[in-house]
Amino acid sequence: MANEQENLSILLVEDNEDDVLIAQRAFKEFKVINDVQVARDGQEALDLLAASGRHTGKKPFKPALILLDITLPLMDGMTVLKRLKGDPALRGIPVVMLTTSSRHEDIVRSYENGAASYITKPASLEEFLELARRFEMYWATVSKLPV
Repeated sequence: MANEQENLSILLVEDNEDDVLIAQRAFKEFKVINDVQVARDGQEALDLLAASGRHTGKKPFKPALILLDITLPLMDGMTVLKRLKGDPALRGIPVVMLTTSSRHEDIVRSYENGAASYITKPASLEEFLELARRFEMYWATVSKLPV
């Protein structure tokens, strides 16, 4: 089956350097996800998307998908999610919560605030690679994204 969504771009909003490196390594193994931009805090994510603040003068980054951690410095993931879904220019971008929290309250709040999915981060590199493979298969070949 031909893939209609080649060259999928992702914004990874993650402050843990180990998790960033693992995610980048996992997505590098696949051919469809070719552009992974990283924001280390919630404010940087919003600045990158709007070409404001630290990213003034650059072209706004419009990813097909956002992976968002809940626990972030400067602005937490729930606040970022609310801001994204409140912005008409950004609300159509699917947001997947990718976090260590498996708290029921966080899951419920994420969906109430517009998250497309909620994934608890795996503990090992092997599990993360398997998650990335499944993630890519679903978001890049099964699901239709507004790119």
